[in-house]
Amino acid sequence: DARARASTMRRIPSAGASLLRSWARAAGVSGSAPTGSFAPAAFHGGFMNAQQRAFSQKVSAAEVKLLRDQTGSPMMDCKRALQDSGGDLKVAVEWLRKKGMASASKKEGRKSADGLVGVMIDEAGKKGAVIELNSETDFVAKNPVFQKLALEICLFRLTSPTGMSLEDFKLAKLPTGPKSETAVAVGDAVKEMVATVGENCQLRAAAALEVTAGRVVRYIHTPVAANLGKVGVLVALETTATDAAALEQLGIKLAMHIAAGMPLYCRVEDIPEADLAAEKKIFMEQAAESGKPANIAEKMAGGRLAKWKEEVVLEDQQFLISGQDDKKLSVKQVVAGAAASLGAPVAIAGFARVKLGQAAAQAAEAAV
Repeated sequence: DARARASTMRRIPSAGASLLRSWARAAGVSGSAPTGSFAPAAFHGGFMNAQQRAFSQKVSAAEVKLLRDQTGSPMMDCKRALQDSGGDLKVAVEWLRKKGMASASKKEGRKSADGLVGVMIDEAGKKGAVIELNSETDFVAKNPVFQKLALEICLFRLTSPTGMSLEDFKLAKLPTGPKSETAVAVGDAVKEMVATVGENCQLRAAAALEVTAGRVVRYIHTPVAANLGKVGVLVALETTATDAAALEQLGIKLAMHIAAGMPLYCRVEDIPEADLAAEKKIFMEQAAESGKPANIAEKMAGGRLAKWKEEVVLEDQQFLISGQDDKKLSVKQVVAGAAASLGAPVAIAGFARVKLGQAAAQAAEAAV
């Protein structure tokens, strides 16, 4: 009876009574236990309702699937989010987002050298964008949710200011993110992807090229889906020539060459003085070790420096996509020949080459 239950409650230790009072407040029951106007039946019912809301909220498989489809989060995370949010889908999405931001910071130190390179050109052919979105494994790179974000970031870079730096671009707002229905910074969208796929994800490249007259052409090596691959190249051709098909053909050949030739600079004038001085110092030291007189060593170093320029400067490289009649032509000579055929000057205004994992490898080297 009620008196017996009340007598039992008086024997509960103070810590247990305090816990029960907390549960009572959560259940919306007035009064304090074990003394005062305690109502056992009301308290018991209130306690069970609070426990269900906080710990054992029943959610259907359909609700879990809906949340998983919307956010791409693991099934158990979706179930827990719905339980903790009392079945409220919007609250569950926010719960997952907050959880994702917290877990993302824990995964940032893990190596991420796989992923995707995205390359896009606008309809006018005047502007192009290339991005690199990294994951830890190829398995995640094949995930449709990951691929969707890579394409969205690439398209957003295409519509952003051409000269924007990578760090500034990460602060720019995407319309939505993997777990956000409203605007979210590009960098935060990548963190949301970490929570979605459970791997460290990084945006390591986001560049754009644009011409006022001419054409920007792209090339994707080892494509894995539309606009996505393992190596992406953009080449910008400035010209008043109007033969779009011929310009496209020239641009594709140049882009294929860039993918294989891996140039570092467009022309000799683009080499920073610091880079030039560093290479010359290395070649001078190598020549000095040969024991040759100083004047001979100087000539040896000069010859090696000239050879290095041919290897790293695009215009001076031997063209690798030449036909049978074009062997041993430089890129500069190939462009000059195309200009003659088109009837207008053609200049390589710039290029961008992004190879999957290369930036991660360079960062690892710099950290050693």
